[in-house]
Amino acid sequence: MPTLESFNSVVEVELDNDQLDWWARESAPIREALVEYYGSEVAGDALTPPPDPAALRGRLHTVAPRLARVTDRIRAAFDEEDACAVVVSGLGLAGLGLDHQRKGVFALAALLGDLTANIPLAHVVWDVKAHGDEKSGHTSFSENDHKADYHTDNGALPIPERFFLLYVVRAAEGGGGVSKLRDIRVIKQQLGQTPEGRAAIHVLTETKLPKRIPTAFRKNAEVAADGYQYTAVFADKPQVRWRTNGLYKGLAAHPEYDTPDVRSALDTVRELLENGTEELRRVLPTDGLLIVNNHVALHGRTAFTDLRRHLLRLRFHEPSA
Repeated sequence: MPTLESFNSVVEVELDNDQLDWWARESAPIREALVEYYGSEVAGDALTPPPDPAALRGRLHTVAPRLARVTDRIRAAFDEEDACAVVVSGLGLAGLGLDHQRKGVFALAALLGDLTANIPLAHVVWDVKAHGDEKSGHTSFSENDHKADYHTDNGALPIPERFFLLYVVRAAEGGGGVSKLRDIRVIKQQLGQTPEGRAAIHVLTETKLPKRIPTAFRKNAEVAADGYQYTAVFADKPQVRWRTNGLYKGLAAHPEYDTPDVRSALDTVRELLENGTEELRRVLPTDGLLIVNNHVALHGRTAFTDLRRHLLRLRFHEPSA
């Protein structure tokens, strides 16, 4: 079994000058390829999941070789180095118009995998901004300035997207908004070092627990008639499904599941997530990029005060043939 030190949890990718120039040199053919594929000009914030992602990926490989080299390096970090996340400190899109940035990260993600809509929305690129007191019509950690507890994305799906990315249009000034990551492979090894931890792994692997799924997120999800989904926290694909509030609310609504063993297991994991060692923190600068393996990583965020903070979020599956 690998040791804690053997996991290469976060890989830093630095672009050379030629790669940093990819948008200046390849933006025109990328945008032309999108027009050809979608049949007309589509704004970056209205792009929908490609009906034939392999065809679009092949076209982008042809017209954007510099960007393809960047994505090949990122894929190698996940496939060969077993990373749970990849960080690119500067993508080369700083200072560009927002539509260019949206289409740039769309093209990058399309080369990496099969893009999906950001449920409950129909489009791929989600502008992540704090709404303050405004109501967006759905609930999301992304749309407020508070601390976001550790969680995995789209756990209601039978198989959640393996990857999501965050591109920083504008970083929060004055501190805060720090991305937090934990590698579930490391967490399980830490749990395995104590009797309580080993018991937690057993209980949360063998027991399907109820989690309330908001109506807006039930599309394509396996949800029971009572609006709850019953899944184990630990499995193989993905290796973890975790959303703190959803799990504890599920126990409150279904007390028959709130046994001492289940409560102890959840509390043990939660304590390790909040106070254990090996937490990975990244301050993403403007023009920074974070790509996370959603099947092995839990992520969260510290609170911030600068409501001008602006990120782009995209999710995608493994690339189809």
